[in-house]
Amino acid sequence: MFINNVYAEENSLNTTDTVTLQDSDSLPKAPESLGNSWTSLVPMVLIFAVFYFLLIRPQEKRRRAQQDLVSGVKKGEEILTNSGIIGVVSKINDSDNTVHITIAKDVEIKMLKTSISDILSRSKKEEIKDNKPSAKKKSADKSSSK
Repeated sequence: MFINNVYAEENSLNTTDTVTLQDSDSLPKAPESLGNSWTSLVPMVLIFAVFYFLLIRPQEKRRRAQQDLVSGVKKGEEILTNSGIIGVVSKINDSDNTVHITIAKDVEIKMLKTSISDILSRSKKEEIKDNKPSAKKKSADKSSSK
């Protein structure tokens, strides 16, 4: 089935050279691996672990926090949308996952709850709570230094 003799002819000379090919029925053997196959799997597992802890897990935490924020929105709260619109929630419709936001007098828009990026009225209340103890501390420091 294989060609055992190959004849080559040169252009300038009319001589023939005979080349003999080795006839073999077996395929060449693959080189033996230097280490265990588990050692090549270790770097892949490490890369996945790094991706999980640096990318996937923090993203899931942000998504969960955003979902909790959106599900806890109440009527009358001042919100900020992803598009930068600031308004007050006037109506919540849980059936189609929307909120009606009043952005000016007699101007009301309907938006998806998922477009809420922050609840400003809660942020303001937290800032006020954080600033009150520090104000008392400052006045106490002034009186003690006199």
